[in-house]
Amino acid sequence: MPSEHAATVAHAMYTLVWFRQNLRIRDNAALCAAVAEGSPIIGIWIDDAETDNPRRAAFYRQSAAELAQGLAGRGIPFYTAASPAELVRLAVRLNIRTVIADTSCTFAEKLADNALWHELDKHGIALTFVNDRSVFGKTDLIPDGGTAYADFDRYREVWLDCFSKPPPADSDLFAAYRQPFPENLPAPQPAAFSDGIFLPQNGGETAAWRQWRRFLEQADSYSVLKDFSSRKNTSLMGAYLSAGCISPRLLARESLERRLNAWADNLIRRDFFLQLALQHADDAPADSNPENTRYLALWQQGQTGIPIIDASMRCLYKTGGLHPVLRRLCADFLCHTLRVPRHEGEIWFARQLTDFDAAINQGNWRLAASRHTYPDIAAAAHKTDPDGTFVRRHIPELAHLPAAVIHTPWRAAGSIDTHGYPAHPVAGIP
Repeated sequence: MPSEHAATVAHAMYTLVWFRQNLRIRDNAALCAAVAEGSPIIGIWIDDAETDNPRRAAFYRQSAAELAQGLAGRGIPFYTAASPAELVRLAVRLNIRTVIADTSCTFAEKLADNALWHELDKHGIALTFVNDRSVFGKTDLIPDGGTAYADFDRYREVWLDCFSKPPPADSDLFAAYRQPFPENLPAPQPAAFSDGIFLPQNGGETAAWRQWRRFLEQADSYSVLKDFSSRKNTSLMGAYLSAGCISPRLLARESLERRLNAWADNLIRRDFFLQLALQHADDAPADSNPENTRYLALWQQGQTGIPIIDASMRCLYKTGGLHPVLRRLCADFLCHTLRVPRHEGEIWFARQLTDFDAAINQGNWRLAASRHTYPDIAAAAHKTDPDGTFVRRHIPELAHLPAAVIHTPWRAAGSIDTHGYPAHPVAGIP
């Protein structure tokens, strides 16, 4: 009878799945853990409107909106909160017994999680974490000494050895899960979409798998063409992995089964940075001298006078994405040529990248700052963009220049017109 069902729901204890960077249904460890709890499931996502990366926020909102629809089809309401405090209030109001979330990775996230745990504990609500962001959790591959691997080659060796054993994916208790939609709970507000912000890629689990299948059609040439910025031969999976629209465990299995070892290395390095993140407390920003401030501004605006750097920074600002080779080149240039503290670059990338992930951004910038050798800019530019296509695409002032000149226009400054583009590099480049 409907009245009996309503009475049952009214007294039910619920499990709340807090979605963070795991906005998907397939191979979602948090949802599987919720099924194992045995109580009806409710979903929640915190949409922090006060963000300084609106493109990333829009991507996450798109992804959350699709997730809400998928969960509703299984009888699971999906709420949106504006803050952890609102999550606590809703958990108390909805008679939640346990909150399950994907585990965090950075020191700052852990501090925030501890504060939330204390608030929930006051109300007798448990908070548990599962690994949904990486193939292996942070403690899965810890050596006997008890500290995370700091050497990537050794970490990769251990990672591949563990992955060759029983597969870490597809124990999906949620695959066939359905529940009656609770009738007595407050109606969730529809999840926001994208606020009218243009996104080169749509968010969501459906789009993630579509992009992965598209990449697989050309994946055989990945190892040969991956370093050419104008060829667009990368997988473009970064934003989907950051938001958790697709499982890294499933991608690891598919890529290694297809022997796409060069691409799988990206997933392994991603795991490497995630497990290293907790070893470093967030650094206080270094004091910038006036020269650093000027160099930083020129780097951000794409006005350093180095075409491959400026094209990269303009691309980043315009699209929210940047080829991995160019990210490394821009980071090396800021840290070692301009000698600006890496923290400044880390902050700027955090504000621009649609695929921003705090732990991975931190790891990449630490790596850039610690490198003792870095490429010659002109040689690297000719290697990654040999005919100048990428530079012409993003610096129209130089579109008329031939390939022999476009990467080093200062060497022909007396015989070409750069249409207002800096005639000479900001730093001493030969």
